Amino acid sequence: MTNQEQAAGFRLAAGTFATGVGIVSSVYDDIPLAMTVNSFTTVSLQPPMVLICLKHRSRLLAQIRNSGILAVTVLAADQRDIARWFADARRPSSAAAFAGVRVHRAPATGCLVFSEGLAYFDCQVRELSEQGDHAVVISETMSYGPLHPAKAPLLYLHGTYRWITPTPSAASAA
Repeated sequence: MTNQEQAAGFRLAAGTFATGVGIVSSVYDDIPLAMTVNSFTTVSLQPPMVLICLKHRSRLLAQIRNSGILAVTVLAADQRDIARWFADARRPSSAAAFAGVRVHRAPATGCLVFSEGLAYFDCQVRELSEQGDHAVVISETMSYGPLHPAKAPLLYLHGTYRWITPTPSAASAA
């Protein structure tokens, strides 16, 4: 089996695991940058920490290395177009990428938060390690909170965006 065949098989198997979808942003020299991710998880409650994984060649990883800060916005199902846009490597690498998108500054770092998301995590990088073709970034959450938690979450499964609709009892419990 070639490396390319092995990678394709691994991607197919990993695609059976449904993940949430988020956008990670960072700001350096007042220049914002963001990209869509599905490799996001919480690490610790005390202190509150999160983990993301980014390809070594991503523009965002270089920016995070320079700034030491990031924000994660968990996306809602109605944000599929925004997820696609920030997953496209051809998008502008400047403030022009955010035209027409409702964002606000995170309170601790000033990174951009996507205002129509489900929740946000405003973070300072604690550890960055190289693992395979990605970097694992562990960050301490300086501020966080819900944005629109009753909205349906955006999911990624089998290489496509999907969503679930919360049941009425689950939505009222949130």
